[in-house]
Amino acid sequence: MVGLKIWSVSLVILYHFCQKCIPCGISTHVEIAHRALEFFIKHEGSVNYRQLLLSHQDAFQAGSIYPDAFYPPICKRGMFHDVSEDTHWSPFLKASIDYIRRNYPQPWEQATEKLVAFLFGIASHMVADISWHSLGIDQGFLKAMGEIDFHGSYSEAHSVGDFGGDVVSQFELDFSYLASSWYVPVKDLAAIYKDFYGKEIITESTIAECTYLLFFELHGEKLLVGKLFPTFASKSPFLVEKFHEYFLGGVDDMAFWTNNIFELTSHMLENGTSDCYLPENPLFINCTKEHKDNHINKQSKHEHHKNTTSLLTKTLEKNINYTERGVQFNIQPWATKSLRFINHAFKTNVWRALEAMHQKSSKHISKPAASYFLTSPYARLGWALISADLNQDGYEDLVAGAPGYSTLGHVQTGRVYVVYGNQSGLPPEDMDLDGKADQVLEGHQ
Repeated sequence: MVGLKIWSVSLVILYHFCQKCIPCGISTHVEIAHRALEFFIKHEGSVNYRQLLLSHQDAFQAGSIYPDAFYPPICKRGMFHDVSEDTHWSPFLKASIDYIRRNYPQPWEQATEKLVAFLFGIASHMVADISWHSLGIDQGFLKAMGEIDFHGSYSEAHSVGDFGGDVVSQFELDFSYLASSWYVPVKDLAAIYKDFYGKEIITESTIAECTYLLFFELHGEKLLVGKLFPTFASKSPFLVEKFHEYFLGGVDDMAFWTNNIFELTSHMLENGTSDCYLPENPLFINCTKEHKDNHINKQSKHEHHKNTTSLLTKTLEKNINYTERGVQFNIQPWATKSLRFINHAFKTNVWRALEAMHQKSSKHISKPAASYFLTSPYARLGWALISADLNQDGYEDLVAGAPGYSTLGHVQTGRVYVVYGNQSGLPPEDMDLDGKADQVLEGHQ
């Protein structure tokens, strides 16, 4: 019990400083990488990259938030801010791939597999930030959010959106897949930075300590952040309504581009970077088509912050275990169970309140006659619905869209399902539409 109190106080302190100085969005970045992996499948040479990432979730998840590790002033007073900035762009990805190919020929040992998984996480973070922050592109998520909810102010949308995205993520999504331990390849990262800058620029211990703060913060978000959902929903309805579906920087769009960078990273690890077009902006990396001049100067997504405190680093009881080439972060099982219990109780209460409001309406249907569903995740079945007599039998038929429908290797191709009606209406039975719809139309890439 004493341990829980101390741990909870540390999380409250972390939350206080998170809103002011930590570049948030970490829950969202983990979710994007997780969602992109759902339908990613790639064999290059002798490597099954999908299986590699599934086998090393501790490194993959850590990599998905790592580029932000050195932004906040609680990390060595912000003196490595520029290291974080450089870790967001194509030259760092190229340097990392070249380093792996030069130093670790296949077959890879476990530590190298973890380094590769970590790099895939970094690549996910890179492309997600481009469309979320509108870096070098028009109509990105935060830019649109600023136009709609903040009278055209990108800076106000930015201050609400980064942390607000985590609030929405923690409230709406299931993070039970989150690994209880993370791996960070600190020795290799320090060596990559030395190659990248031409001199030693950052130490292994700094990489470990600053990344640990993000690990601790993420688990803290599970306890605290979901409870702020009503506050952020009132600040930005656009954030809540379009968080998943917005066409350029919504979670589904970022997952699509992440899947694309996974394909390219696999290709470059096997074949090298020399035949690929690698502009500064990772969104425009191209290894297969005619190279076009899409060069865009990199833009910083964060401003330098004033140093506020180093108190937090002193309050955290670090649980860092060193290995030959990296470090392992762990969170105690009792803490994980406590987080799940508290968050579940809060979400249950909120949904009960919403259900009670709906039940006051006489039009509310408490028990449907049938349920039409899909087993494929993220399909967004029912995003568009229409009824019409398609088969000309005199009865209305149902047409339901699932724009996010994906299969392994084919991301967000989408499907449209048709269910024929009859004299009694639509079939009053629970149906998996993939197997029982009368017609299925599928998109292609």
